[in-house]
Amino acid sequence: MRFLRMLWLILSLAPAAFLFHFYEYGQYLKQEEASFLLLSSLLYVFIVGLLAGQIKLRYIILLHTITALLSVVLAITFIPDDGGWFAPVGRNVAVMLTAIPFFIGQLIMRTFSKRYFSKRRVMGRTS
Repeated sequence: MRFLRMLWLILSLAPAAFLFHFYEYGQYLKQEEASFLLLSSLLYVFIVGLLAGQIKLRYIILLHTITALLSVVLAITFIPDDGGWFAPVGRNVAVMLTAIPFFIGQLIMRTFSKRYFSKRRVMGRTS
């Protein structure tokens, strides 16, 4: 169980919202389709959400807030504020708005995995 918590922490520290826009904007500049974007995002949300089943909600919220702010800082540093691409809201708001579905998806997956982890504890298999 301790390994799963450490794995959750490591994966949760990945600035997913920044990586999403960094890959998407890079593909836009190359005029190529971002074909792996949806699949990789869903896979990330699925894995981190499942691992979050045994983590307290306050820690998830705290870490996600830190990661969202880190994503904005990285976006300011590495992604130009292209008015045409981030048209209606701007780069920083787009990155923050992208962090929200990542967070909600992880919470949804957490509800399913929390039931699994609580069943294992009740049945006496905590290892």
